[in-house]
This record gives sequence, C-alpha cells and structure tokens, in this order.
Amino acid sequence: MGTGLRVAVAGAGGIGKHHAKWHHLCGSEVVAFLGSSRERCDSTAASLGELFGFAGRGYVNMAELLERERPHVVDVCTPNHLHYGTAMAAIEAGCHVLCEKPLVWQEPAEATSLLARARQLVEAAAAGGRHLGVCTQYATSLEHYDRLYRRARPEGGAITGLCAEMETLSRGRDREARDIWVDMGSHPLSLLLAWIPEGHILEPGPEVTMTGKEARAVFDFGSGESRCRVDIAVRDRPEGAPVRRYGINGVLVDCGGRAGEDGVYRSVLRLGNREELGDDFMYRLIRQFTAAVRGEEERPLVPGTTGLRNLQLQLELLAAARPG
Repeated sequence: MGTGLRVAVAGAGGIGKHHAKWHHLCGSEVVAFLGSSRERCDSTAASLGELFGFAGRGYVNMAELLERERPHVVDVCTPNHLHYGTAMAAIEAGCHVLCEKPLVWQEPAEATSLLARARQLVEAAAAGGRHLGVCTQYATSLEHYDRLYRRARPEGGAITGLCAEMETLSRGRDREARDIWVDMGSHPLSLLLAWIPEGHILEPGPEVTMTGKEARAVFDFGSGESRCRVDIAVRDRPEGAPVRRYGINGVLVDCGGRAGEDGVYRSVLRLGNREELGDDFMYRLIRQFTAAVRGEEERPLVPGTTGLRNLQLQLELLAAARPG
C-alpha cells in the first residue's frame, strides 16, 4: 500500500540512490532528485530507473525542485557542507527532512558556528511543525542487540562499558583519520546516545588519537552517579570485509548483512554462533521516519535534537584529538 507521500532525494548518485530505493519500498513516490549537473542527472535517472523503476525528474536547482514538485519529504544525501542549506530550504518550503550525518558540517570546523546552524535547523523544523530526522541508522539495531544481550547477560545490570569498532573500505580515497572521524564518528556516538541519552563526557576528559587511517576516543560518559567507560574506533581499510562490532559490558556483536532466501538484503547481528536477522538498518530508519510523517509514530527514531547532541559530542572529541 502506498503512503501517499511525495519524496525528493537531494544527492541520489551515491548512497542517495539506496535511500531513494528504500523510500520506494516503503510505499512513497520518489518524484525527483537533485543532481550536480545535467549530465549527472541523466546518468542518475537511468540508474534509479534500473533500481526501482524511477519515473520522476532530476534537477540541478533546489528552489526549482521544491517549487515544481512540492514534495512532502526531502532526503538530504548531498556532500556534508551542503546539508545545512539544502535542509533549511526544504524546511522553509514546508517539507519534512531526513538528513545524512553529520547534521551539518563545513570547514573550518568551528564548533560554535556548526552547532548554531544545527540548532537553527532543529528550531525551524519545530516552528513549522515538520519532522527532522538524522541518518544514524545503527540505533535501529538495538532491539535485535538486546535479544542477544539478554541471552548472554540474563542478570542485566547498569551499563559500565561500551565498545564500538567500525571500519569502512577506502575505495581508493586517501583520507586522514580526521576525515574518517567526520564521516564515521556519528555512528558509534549514536549508539552511545541511544543507550545513555542524558549522559555527558566526564572528568578527567577524553583521550582522542588520530593516527594514520584510524581515529580512536576513550572516555568516561554518564550522568548522576552512573559512569560508563567508552572505547570507540573508526578507521579505513584498503580491502577485505570491514569490521563493524559494538556492544556494552563486554557483550560485543559483529554486524553484517546478507540476502535472505527471498533475495532481500537483511542485517545480521552475530554473537558467537547465535544470530539475529532483521531488515536493513537504513530501510528500518526510513520506514519509521515515514510512519512519523504520517502521524503513526510520535517522532523519528533519531530526531534532529539527537543529531544536534551527536554533533556536539563529535566536535568535543575532535577538539581533544592529538596526533597518535
């Protein structure tokens, strides 16, 4: 059944083409996308057509797209430095916005300015009665993680430790540790905020190293009397299967994916010989965001307020970084 929602994807040549597919699978009509040139628009339209039968239009001007297509939802998958302008234009046009992480970015990464811009997006969406969501999709996996955790630790207890190790393939990109942190740091921080939403970094402060192709942050996090030791690392690797591993209190799961018997790609969390199979994380995030826009959920799973908090932590840890 269709959702009746008209969706436009800003930046559909890379990960955005998969966002477009997932919106389509959720029953929305993908009516348009924003591209960087007419030539890119032509190739992207052809790619989307093969992927799910896209029959909409490509634009190189956001204002024209918004005026002509009148989408209900804009999914922002542009380069990071374009997130703010694209998302704000969509909100001001009355659209709900789902934005890739980090919520905003620009260089030089001046924290006061970046946080002010992120706050403007959050406030503009709230003032217009529109949903603003952020694509830190690992938060959708915690339901499955919890089932594995309860088998390993049926006694439960407070969260005293959190570890996350996340790799991405370099695919020919020559990125330094700082760039990898900007790209990937939001993911482990989203897990931290899902588990300890009211926490903050505690004294004596974080130890953050940027070495080669790896960024690592070790710090205590909590609120009140609670204290959790956090150890997160993000890195590029040149080849092979990237590691995605995370967990609390020593119960670490490996995260991957594979096609099921029906040919549909699904997420897999693995703890020893036990597995939890579920829908693709981004598909679940987009499906839940769609439900929020339709009034079937109170808010997005990762709302703009959480994206703002995530950005604040990402910047705070970046400011503490030292060469390895």
